[in-house]
Amino acid sequence: MVTGKKTAQSLSDSQWFGIERYYSAFKGMAHDTFTETIHSLIKEKYMEAVEDHVYILTEKGEEILESENDRLSYLKHLNGLKYASIETSCWQVITLYVQALSNSLYGNFNYSPVIRDFSVIQKVKSVFPKSNSERKVQAEKLYSEVSRVLFEHDKVSADLFVKKLSGYNRIGSTFEQISRVEGISLQETILRFRAVLHSLIQKVTSEKIDLPMLYSLIGSYTEAPALTNSASITFKMLKSNKSIDEIMSVRNLKSSTLEDHLVEIAREVPDFSIIPYIDEQEFLKVKHYYRKTNETKLRPFKDAFPHLSYFQIRLVLAKEGGKHATGSST
Repeated sequence: MVTGKKTAQSLSDSQWFGIERYYSAFKGMAHDTFTETIHSLIKEKYMEAVEDHVYILTEKGEEILESENDRLSYLKHLNGLKYASIETSCWQVITLYVQALSNSLYGNFNYSPVIRDFSVIQKVKSVFPKSNSERKVQAEKLYSEVSRVLFEHDKVSADLFVKKLSGYNRIGSTFEQISRVEGISLQETILRFRAVLHSLIQKVTSEKIDLPMLYSLIGSYTEAPALTNSASITFKMLKSNKSIDEIMSVRNLKSSTLEDHLVEIAREVPDFSIIPYIDEQEFLKVKHYYRKTNETKLRPFKDAFPHLSYFQIRLVLAKEGGKHATGSST
């Protein structure tokens, strides 16, 4: 889950434990490193094991977490489950656009682009202003929009984000360089940067009318549903009017796997209708029960609606944001 492996299980676990924001928090982390960190926390008596692979904070751990609460407030801006799959593309477009715009305003057209990905270059070219007067206007707008996002973050995080940007006669700092200058760990440096980036993406998603420049750059990424690769293929086939049986046959999928895909699609795609899979009246009843009880376990729903399958219940929870929505029917 923390390395960002996007499977139905990791999606389910992140929701089950209410830690969606930390999904993909440490991309590339080795399992041994994770285990060593756990053992170190136990050795320092910040955590203790209650059973195999289950740990709780000690009183000492609770105290240190409380004392660090303000410094760690930047973590509330993370949304790994939602944005981990698009954050790299969004950042690459933003940083290349800023570099290109900055250099063009100073009349420098002989520089080495920080991003060489063809699709990113094409995206920047498609929105890049043609005249110098337009570039000045766009630069002011972009400055205003980015500043608006940064003002909602602490100074360390905001400065860090700016230092990553490249411009005229300036290449953005690496995470390692920023870590040394700021005197914070490499892991914290990366998390702070991602927290600002996720906050920016979230604002573009929810306030696109007020952030037209940023929306023109990354709007196309934010509108794509954040699906696993396999669920994305299923979704495309559904949009091509393929039946459930056809999809299962062509892709050689088990019914449980296909159900996981449908639940994932229901959660991530707002206009995806689940009525073909559950009677509308039953959908409304389950939704009412969920809102009335705020229940998050599947069993009470099954007891209340024994005639419905776990799959149908999970579909409703997916639409309503229930924590068990992406979990297995079993």
